[in-house]
Amino acid sequence: MPEDNIDNTVETNEAEVNESVAPKEAPKENSVVDIPENVLNQKIAEALKPIKEKLDNAYSARDEALSKVAEFEQKEKEAQLARLQEEGKYKEAYEMQLAEEKARREALEKRNVELTRDIDVNSELAKYDFRTAKAKNMAFQEVISDLVQNENGVWVHKSGVSVSDFVRTFSESDDNAFLFKQKASSGAGTITPTPSNPSATTSNSLYSMSQDEVLRLAAEGKLRK
Repeated sequence: MPEDNIDNTVETNEAEVNESVAPKEAPKENSVVDIPENVLNQKIAEALKPIKEKLDNAYSARDEALSKVAEFEQKEKEAQLARLQEEGKYKEAYEMQLAEEKARREALEKRNVELTRDIDVNSELAKYDFRTAKAKNMAFQEVISDLVQNENGVWVHKSGVSVSDFVRTFSESDDNAFLFKQKASSGAGTITPTPSNPSATTSNSLYSMSQDEVLRLAAEGKLRK
C-alpha cells in the first residue's frame, strides 16, 4: 500500500476517534424553560389529585363519624328526658329542655355572627385578583384566623386594625404574593417619581417591613389611606 494512503487512513481514524471522545457541549446554566401558566397549573393539579382524594375521603369519614356521634347523643338526651318525666322529675326535665334550647340559640347566634364576618372578609377580598379560587379560599382562611370581635362586637384584626386595612396589608405582604395574580409591568422606560412628602415614603417601605410592623403602624394611624 502506498505511504500516502496509509497516512490518509491514520488521519481519518484519528478524526473519528477525536469526534467520538470529544465532550458534548453542556447546556447553558442560565437557560430557562418557559412553561405556560395553564400547563404548570395542570401539572400541579395532577400531582395534588391523589392527595386531594385522600383528604376528601378522610373528611368524609370524619363527617360521617361526627354525624353518628351527634345522633347518638341526641337519642341519649331524649331517653334521659323521657326517664325524668316518667319518674315525675318535671323540674329537672324542664331545666334540661331549657339548657338544650339555650345551647341551640347560642349556636345559631354564633353562626349568624360568623356569617357577618365572612361576608365582610369576602367583600374585601373581592377587590383583589387571585390566581385561583383555592388561592382566594386560602387567603380567606388566613384572614379570619386572625380576626376577633372588639368591645362593640365589630370584627377586627387582633391588633385592632380594621378588616379592610388588614386585608390590604395581607395583600401587600411578600409572603402572600404567590396567592395573587402578578401585575403587568409598566415597562423598562418608566420612571417612578420620588414623593416630595417624606411621610409618603411609608407606602414604599411596606414591602421591606414585616406584616406585624405594618399592622402596628396601621393601628397607630400612621399608614397612608
